[in-house]
Amino acid sequence: MVPDAMESAHAASLASRYDPASVEGRWVQEWAERPFRADPESGKPPFTIVIPPPNVTGDLHLGHAFDNTLIDTLIRAKRMQGFEALFQPGMDHAGIATQVQVERALAAEGLDRHTLGREAFVERMWAWKERYGGVILGQLQRLGVSADWSRTRFTMDEGLSQAVRTQFVELYHRGAIFRGERIVNWDPASQTTLSELEVDREDRPGKLYTLAYTLEGGPVDGREAIEIATVRPETIFADQAVAVHPEDDRYAALVGRRVRIPLTDRSVPVIADAAVEREFGTGALKITPAHDQTDFEIGERHGLSRPTVIDTDACLFGELVPEAFRGMERFAAREVVVAALEESGALRAVRDHTVSLGFSQRTKVPVEPLLSLQWFYDPKDAAARALQALDDGEIRLVPERYTKVNRDWLERLRPWNVSRQLWWGHRIPAWYDPDGNVIVPARDDPHRDPTDDPRYAGVALTQDPDVFDTWFSSNLWPFSTLGWPDESDPFFRTFYPTDVLVTGYDILFFWVARMEMAAYEFTGTRPFHTVLLHGLVLDAEGQKMSKSRGNGIDPLELIDRYGADALRFAMAHVSTGAQDIRWDERRVEMGRNFVNKLWNAARFTLMQVGGDAEAVSVPARPTHLADRWMLSRLQAVTREVTGHLDAYDLGLAARTIYDAVWSEFCDWYLEAAKAPLKRGDDGTKVALKTALEGLLRLLHPLVPFVTSELWEALGHDGQIGLAAWPEVDPALHDPDAERDFERLRAAVIAARQLRAEANLSPAQVMPIHASGDDAAFLEREREAFESLARATLQAAPPTGAALTQPLPALTLALPFDGIVDVGEWRGRQEKRLAEARAERSRSAGKLANERFVANAPESVVEEERRRMGEAEALEAAIVSSLERVTSAP
Repeated sequence: MVPDAMESAHAASLASRYDPASVEGRWVQEWAERPFRADPESGKPPFTIVIPPPNVTGDLHLGHAFDNTLIDTLIRAKRMQGFEALFQPGMDHAGIATQVQVERALAAEGLDRHTLGREAFVERMWAWKERYGGVILGQLQRLGVSADWSRTRFTMDEGLSQAVRTQFVELYHRGAIFRGERIVNWDPASQTTLSELEVDREDRPGKLYTLAYTLEGGPVDGREAIEIATVRPETIFADQAVAVHPEDDRYAALVGRRVRIPLTDRSVPVIADAAVEREFGTGALKITPAHDQTDFEIGERHGLSRPTVIDTDACLFGELVPEAFRGMERFAAREVVVAALEESGALRAVRDHTVSLGFSQRTKVPVEPLLSLQWFYDPKDAAARALQALDDGEIRLVPERYTKVNRDWLERLRPWNVSRQLWWGHRIPAWYDPDGNVIVPARDDPHRDPTDDPRYAGVALTQDPDVFDTWFSSNLWPFSTLGWPDESDPFFRTFYPTDVLVTGYDILFFWVARMEMAAYEFTGTRPFHTVLLHGLVLDAEGQKMSKSRGNGIDPLELIDRYGADALRFAMAHVSTGAQDIRWDERRVEMGRNFVNKLWNAARFTLMQVGGDAEAVSVPARPTHLADRWMLSRLQAVTREVTGHLDAYDLGLAARTIYDAVWSEFCDWYLEAAKAPLKRGDDGTKVALKTALEGLLRLLHPLVPFVTSELWEALGHDGQIGLAAWPEVDPALHDPDAERDFERLRAAVIAARQLRAEANLSPAQVMPIHASGDDAAFLEREREAFESLARATLQAAPPTGAALTQPLPALTLALPFDGIVDVGEWRGRQEKRLAEARAERSRSAGKLANERFVANAPESVVEEERRRMGEAEALEAAIVSSLERVTSAP
């Protein structure tokens, strides 16, 4: 086959337009069926990232896409850099989220879990998981995630269940886990406690009520009552004290006295406690230990009782509640209690007040702070070790400012409620004998139930019905997924500790800190050396995306429209310092356009050099300035992108490679290379293919699909994902070429400016005369200049009118003779000048109008300022053009 025909055949192997659907589908299947398996015995240095486990029955959302784009970018880069890279995949059983879905399905059948029974319900849960679970893994594969899918774990698989049980038994025997009464977030709808992450806090308009508690024993300093401020008057029946600040002189004489609770015949003491905020309300606080966390802590310090007057259905109950209010729902009761307080004269004032309310994420019902008998884990010892690790620099957070946030949370830990009143999850391995004694498996045999232990033969044991909080299994994720508690597992020995954790800053407290504590508690070492935090993806208005708001964006729809590479590149491109990101679909369009640009550049390259990987690999030292410049720039870009990835600045890495490909390679180098390529210059062919392949390897972690397809089209047998990462070649670093090409580029830009000012067609070849110190340089680079500027260099200076463009060491002149009618051109420019001045004057007049600036929306005022700036810039440019038209002497 003749060379030209061969080149055309290779170009024909790539479609004229990039079609993501056809390209990506093939590679998705390839990476799913033959995943990038990690080998613990390879001898390569390991690099490990565990996936933040998505809910087993969840769907892909933009947060997942963000997480996994960043993780996969790091993993693919490290794999190419010679590391044994493990992207550990898996899913979370998501206790309450999954159970709520199944209970809704049962409700549609007219059933509930209690009529079905625990065993049958759990069977339904597993059937649901098998039917719907794991869909998200297929969706992640569409995103191009290069996880070792053969190692997919689930928080309720056998190995991880053993890990959770080991954790509980060990902590129980250490005395770190106990059963007791504490304030919890109670969901009256799902009838379970919730973690803070399962509660959405919202500011809602409410009321602040001022109530009078009458002093027993008569007035003090003329005062007959103490006034307290509360947002929850319906809980007064559980009050155990009134607290004031010990340094508040207003109430100093009342401390130690007793006051009567309105609507009751009970009295409580006035106590002093530093937790009281003197500036809130009246500075006196009613203390209800069973229904408020702060009150509970004050009650603990003062030995107060903890009666409860709100039940698990969020209704008032108990002997302390007047009979008229018993059985009322809490919010309905509030209205009736307030009316009774007003009638009794105890209600002194009511004013508007913003109240922070917590809502269950799943049921949308307001949560109730409730005193409840639960299992708790006191992690103070583990937190101290994690704090020491942060102080010693064992764990680094990126951005660094979150180290303080991490520290603050670890320093303020309260006992963690680890029990949930659910049936889906790890059932708590604790049993009770007929006397209520707690029996937990032996420390040295955590997996044997007490019912199978000969020591308890003949004893009627009942297992605790509760399950563990989901976070009590996901806190073990970095090492349980690798085989722990079997520390002989080759994956645990090789890939633990892991290297980087990538997640949103919003779960720094709930997940990251708990993994830090668990790792030191059970493995004696850090779980990862770096935590890379990213921001949240918000909607265009800056609101958090959610199904309930109806403002969510489906990543799969974006992939269908633009391709996975476009979405991945957009996500990486905006990743900057854990800043929240306002969603803008134009970024994905930008990613698509970038991928199309790359595809077209590769097609052009294939047309020039063919698809044989060795065809143009013969040594050929480039001599052309553009070739030397491009290869030198490739070294700089390689150094910069590698450095940005090593610093976990994936946004800067993406923006750097974008500029290198779009501007330097496509817009400048390919255009400069066309003339020597047309002559069949081997040196330019080598430079072209070398540059493209280097850029493809740098790009692969960000856009794996298109780079894999192009690498194969270039004649390589192996996948680009297994190719070596580019290394900087000092021999190709060419500062002279970079400096000279910048001189050439400045001349081309100046020539293009002349074309625009003369209003010449882009296709028209224009004559240009160069004078000055750099004229000789431009003559040497005539071929590249003429190709890039679409011009011909003229030896003779213009004999008539000409438009000039001065540069530091060069002046370019565009002769008008035979090209531009000077009079017509001047007339056109003067008309444009008059229009620009009129526009500037109009905008200046509006902006000088104080009423307009004060009353118009800020966006309208800003737009007017922008228009005025544009008009001023255009006016200056036209004046400059008119001044630079010269005439022959």
